[in-house]
Amino acid sequence: MAQATVLAAGTTAATSTDIVVAAGESVTVGIFSAAAAPVPAGAGFTVAQDTPGADNIVARLGQQQRATVLAGPGTYRVSRQAYTGEAFGVFTET
Repeated sequence: MAQATVLAAGTTAATSTDIVVAAGESVTVGIFSAAAAPVPAGAGFTVAQDTPGADNIVARLGQQQRATVLAGPGTYRVSRQAYTGEAFGVFTET
């Protein structure tokens, strides 16, 4: 299994690089911090699938759900809203 950081840890609003999942494949997408810490209240990460129009929200990551599995085919991105507290980023694992 290989891991990659698609959004560096931080607290500012930002969007990950594209997460491309091939047909028949799956990818785990999760959030991480440098230290073992709870996700700060107000921190939220939205996982969206790219479409020809507006993106479709497929999952929300935070304290209660720190990871999700995406099935292909599809192109996804994770958006982090701005918050205060411990810095969190987004990783993928294949």
